[in-house]
Amino acid sequence: MNFPLFIAKRYFGSSVKARFITLISRISMVGVGVEVMALILILSVFNGLEDFQKGLFKTFDPDLKIIAKNTPRFSISEEKLKQIKALSGVTFINPVLEDQALLRFGKKQVVASFKGVDDSFLLANRLKKQVVEGDYFLKSEGHSFALVGIGVFLNMGMSFENVVEPIEAWYPNHQSLRKFSINEEAIRSNIFYPAGVLEVEQTFDNQTVIVPLDWMNDLVGAENKLSGYEIMLANGVDEKTIQQQIKQILGNTFSIQTRDEQHAMLLKAIKIEKLFVFLIMAFVMGIASFTLFYSLSLLVIEKRKDLRTLLAIGISRSQLFKTIMWVGFLICFSGAILGMVFGFVFAWAQQTFGIIGLGIPNALIDAYPIKMELMDFVWTSLVVLTITTLASIIPARKAVEMTFKQ
Repeated sequence: MNFPLFIAKRYFGSSVKARFITLISRISMVGVGVEVMALILILSVFNGLEDFQKGLFKTFDPDLKIIAKNTPRFSISEEKLKQIKALSGVTFINPVLEDQALLRFGKKQVVASFKGVDDSFLLANRLKKQVVEGDYFLKSEGHSFALVGIGVFLNMGMSFENVVEPIEAWYPNHQSLRKFSINEEAIRSNIFYPAGVLEVEQTFDNQTVIVPLDWMNDLVGAENKLSGYEIMLANGVDEKTIQQQIKQILGNTFSIQTRDEQHAMLLKAIKIEKLFVFLIMAFVMGIASFTLFYSLSLLVIEKRKDLRTLLAIGISRSQLFKTIMWVGFLICFSGAILGMVFGFVFAWAQQTFGIIGLGIPNALIDAYPIKMELMDFVWTSLVVLTITTLASIIPARKAVEMTFKQ
């Protein structure tokens, strides 16, 4: 039998004697439980936000993207493209040309992000489900059309009914500007008509216009060079494996980015914010542990006679020290277990029923996203263990000194 644990259980379960000390112990237990529950819920919300962002990126980002490391525009030989297309799991390779240009329509103008794509983009059905109005095409009867973000569409006052007045796009002619020639040739321009309206997410909707690749090439004068190649993979294919295979084909001149790497800064910011919240909550939990420290200290003072009795029957210094430590562990871990259980239940309820809403009109989701991860429970348990140990050491030493003092 573990004698220190047996005595600690008796002290922890005391309900008749020392009612005030028992009350403080219960308050400590509840405090730890509330902190643990709050920490589990907050970490789960951050996990849910990260998972939501990744799911959102999946709607408009490719599985892999090839970009050049040292130049904004480049081209890849047909031979190497054929080698990439031949890789098992690669379904589409979409060449893209991206840049910003000035949109003009009537008396309105705005700077938008243009993305030139070829027919393979439409064949892959990318963003087809995000077309909320209009049709899904980019060319018709010799005219160029565009898929326009809903924010750009509304801000510019575009209309499908206006088939006479096209939308203009203006782009600086860098060759003329290098010669310090400021004339009508210093600006390149092109026109298009809206074909469909896209609704993906706010940033995308407010600045994106998807146009034909040759139209975009005429506008920016890219001389058939591209800003990237977007690769779509079959379901269930390991993107890391394909990434390594493409690196072997292209060499070190190019960067092949996974979907997460395309938004590395944003995802890293979420992880850093989650880490700082975890540290702040751990600090708050440490402050709350003062209640445990005082409850153990009062317990040692109130149990002086009992400790003398234990000394008389032969308890050792280490056994007495362990007894007080066990009392602290029982108080904290009882609260921690309750906190984890309630945290799990509340997180599951939010994940299943969406009880707490975001309160944001026209948001993509109605309620706070939740995703529970095992490591959050593990790290929370380690924090509780550390704080409990630090809060229990001094009262335990005080009990040994007071009991064995001659």
